[in-house]
Amino acid sequence: MKNRNTLLFSFFLGALIGCSGDGPSGADDDGLTEGVGTGSATTASGDTTAAGGGMTGMGGASGTVGSTVGSGGAGGDAGTGGGPVDAAPDPELAGPYTTAVIDESFTVSSTGSTVDVHAVYPTAGPDAGPYPVVVLGRGFTISARQYDSYLDHLASFGYVALSVAYPTPLFGPNHVENAEELAAGLDWAAGHPTLGPIADEMNAGSTGHSLGGKLAVLAATFDSRIAAVIALDPVDGAMSCSPQNCPDVSALMPISIPTGFIGETTDATGGFQSCAPAAENFETFYAGTSSPSLSVEVLGANHVSFVDDLQTCGLACSFCNPATAMQEDVRRLSRAMMVAFFERHLRGDTRYDAFLDGAEAQSRYVNSGLAVILSK
Repeated sequence: MKNRNTLLFSFFLGALIGCSGDGPSGADDDGLTEGVGTGSATTASGDTTAAGGGMTGMGGASGTVGSTVGSGGAGGDAGTGGGPVDAAPDPELAGPYTTAVIDESFTVSSTGSTVDVHAVYPTAGPDAGPYPVVVLGRGFTISARQYDSYLDHLASFGYVALSVAYPTPLFGPNHVENAEELAAGLDWAAGHPTLGPIADEMNAGSTGHSLGGKLAVLAATFDSRIAAVIALDPVDGAMSCSPQNCPDVSALMPISIPTGFIGETTDATGGFQSCAPAAENFETFYAGTSSPSLSVEVLGANHVSFVDDLQTCGLACSFCNPATAMQEDVRRLSRAMMVAFFERHLRGDTRYDAFLDGAEAQSRYVNSGLAVILSK
């Protein structure tokens, strides 16, 4: 267990870093609706030549995502004829599923806490389900609704995606209970009258930001339904908390499922007080992992670059070191990596290796100077 006493002041400040309330965040779309196929491209003469694809979204006869698949005809290259037939749908763009939202609350039997849950789920698309379930954990004192865009994006690719607003008290936290509450979202989805028939909670993923990233990993250590976990700038710390209630999760590495960590080092040191201390940040998780594992350092991001709306994040967000990366770029990368990671490790689609550490990732993120990517 790391020295918690030395982090007392750090995590007292951490209690301030967040967004009060659980109302809608007002997140932007960041271009997530580009490239959706428009249906049949069969010509009047009855042949099956695909109409021009590219970014306009005119797919092949099947009407799939235009920027990737033009399966209805001969097509051309990715910019003019719908793309090669074996290309994966671009994880930066919205997926091919239409979605709907459920907002409810439920009581977690193991802890007694009543938590709000915000779920986004597919209503129509290429596959009728059942769909993998992904649970998302919020950062310390940050509204769970600050991550709505991540849920929207996952659901558009055919996931039942939900956030669980577990309690995050300033004093007397219990991360074990929080992780149980996060994992209980799987039970809630499985038993829900609308989601139950389409939710595959036995093939689940977990994710989260800051404290939520730590809890996503912790939940994966005891809930065998979680088959893959990717965390956003996880912080492995707690203020005035026992090792039993707030275990050192990075010390539990490796775990026997695929892991991924997207983070930053802008807030590892310096400033008024570091928001994601080097001794507790995403690098400490990745260091102990075994293959397969992914590490993405987003250059110039700060600890709160991953939330949806900094304008509603509160005054305390100014205590983190200033970010130099554009927040839209950080969130675009993070959402794309999250989709690609779960497509690869929950659905076994190897085409998404290109977007994780392969050619597409190198071209988009590494060569552009946005990220450093490591993998095992």
